Amino acid sequence: MSPLVKNFIEQGIKLMQINEYLRSELIRAGFAGVELQRTPLGVRITLKTSRPGLVIGKGGKRIQEITDVLQEQFGLEMPQIEVEEVSEPDLDAQIMAERLAYSLDRGRHYRRAGYYILRKVMDAGARGVEIIISGKVTSQRARTQIFRAGTMSKSGQPAQEGVDKGVAQCIQKSGVLGVIVKIMRANTKMGDDIKIKDDLLAKKQLEKEAKLAKTRADYVIEAEESVLSEEDQKLLDEVDEEEISEISLTPSKESKKKDSKKK
Repeated sequence: MSPLVKNFIEQGIKLMQINEYLRSELIRAGFAGVELQRTPLGVRITLKTSRPGLVIGKGGKRIQEITDVLQEQFGLEMPQIEVEEVSEPDLDAQIMAERLAYSLDRGRHYRRAGYYILRKVMDAGARGVEIIISGKVTSQRARTQIFRAGTMSKSGQPAQEGVDKGVAQCIQKSGVLGVIVKIMRANTKMGDDIKIKDDLLAKKQLEKEAKLAKTRADYVIEAEESVLSEEDQKLLDEVDEEEISEISLTPSKESKKKDSKKK
């Protein structure tokens, strides 16, 4: 094994150990993960949590204890810890996985705990959620229980960018239970989504209406009031309305006799 590969493996093991230590210490503070970044001044550690107050402690006592442990036990040079608050903890897969594992560890039934987390995530506005609990949940034989709700993408770019995944473990007398929580965010762009640009649609509609109004204006014929001449007016005045007999559409008896004689 080359020294470079050995160094990568050692760094991965150390990161896993640090993650396990912080998870056990901050399980009640809504631990959502850790990021390590090497700087010229030392190692910058970013803790993601939903309750920063429990991580910092009174007067910074708790975070100082964590800093001392990371420096002495894990050999980190001058660790600088920053606490980042998660704005929406109910939509963070790692936090919800830790909550579910904590509920199972306290003896809550796996179905009740799974459906509780499922409703919690969907009520927060997620597009879809999938919860997997595997292990000896009910008997001495291992099984896998899956809870699903909403829409969950399994492949492609939406699954890589829009699905958040969290993993946690719960140690019980019967064995270890594994918990996987997948959350698909509501703003994830899907391949079949259709988005209408309202501003361009309104602009195009106004152009069409203006063009139609212009076309109608070209064919408008102005109606002019007709003025009768003096001769026509005299003829109308001379005609007596009483002399105009009613015109009947049904033929009279005399006209019928005349028509029969002609035949």
